[in-house]
Amino acid sequence: MSQPLPSLVERDTRWSRRHALAVAARWFSAPLMLAGAAGRSAAMAGERWFDERELGPVQVHADFSLAPHTGLLTEVTRLQADLRATLELPRLEAPIHVFLFERKPVYLAYLREYFPRVPYRRALFIKERGPGMVLAFRSPEFEVDLRHETTHAMLHAVLADLPLWLDEGLAEYFELPADQRATGNPYLTHVRWLAWAGQSPALEPLETLSELNDMGRGEYRAAWAWVHFMLHGPPAAKSELIRYLADSRSALPTDPFSVRLRSAIPERDKLFSAHFKQFKS
Repeated sequence: MSQPLPSLVERDTRWSRRHALAVAARWFSAPLMLAGAAGRSAAMAGERWFDERELGPVQVHADFSLAPHTGLLTEVTRLQADLRATLELPRLEAPIHVFLFERKPVYLAYLREYFPRVPYRRALFIKERGPGMVLAFRSPEFEVDLRHETTHAMLHAVLADLPLWLDEGLAEYFELPADQRATGNPYLTHVRWLAWAGQSPALEPLETLSELNDMGRGEYRAAWAWVHFMLHGPPAAKSELIRYLADSRSALPTDPFSVRLRSAIPERDKLFSAHFKQFKS
């Protein structure tokens, strides 16, 4: 499994607050560029990663020991099973490569070398026609970032055309450990307060967004809230989500999800508000 870090010739498209979804022209082998304490870089052609793990289809390459992160790696291993069980997705066949850096300067040196026009993000998900890539460094938000970006990678490996709001809403939901997803997200308190104030977010405006730059904190929170409603609210909402994803995998023409959800649940907005008023954390 050991291999040098691949390089990409990038055409960056949409950028989020901490990750980028880029479309790359091609993969090719390249040396790993490491930055020293004084900012110097040295090409280490043929060098291998300090620690590598194969977690099913997820291949992790790190320039530091992964031994202290055994729990996180276990979560990454379980993430695919959670996505499959929750959303009834097919098994992931294509590999996903995760490249982890211990130090921010090393991570930045690589981005400067191979992604000079990419705005800085703590973590990146990059996808082209081949396997997806996740890149991150050990920031204080390392574990959340890794779960978030790996969720994107796993979703895009089996879903060719996922609406932006749903892609981000699912990643926001699954970025927490399994036992915290339903009740531990900081969005929950705010969304509950909005529900009591009669200000629940509408779904239709989210569907008009196609650029990640158009999504601010409110849009991320709203996308997460609709995912939470579908996964923990009326069973009919989750059933419609699963049918929608299945139709998307089959490339079948489909109405916007908001139309389908309202057809399945005529009192959709009323039930959304009631869900968060009644949901116990």
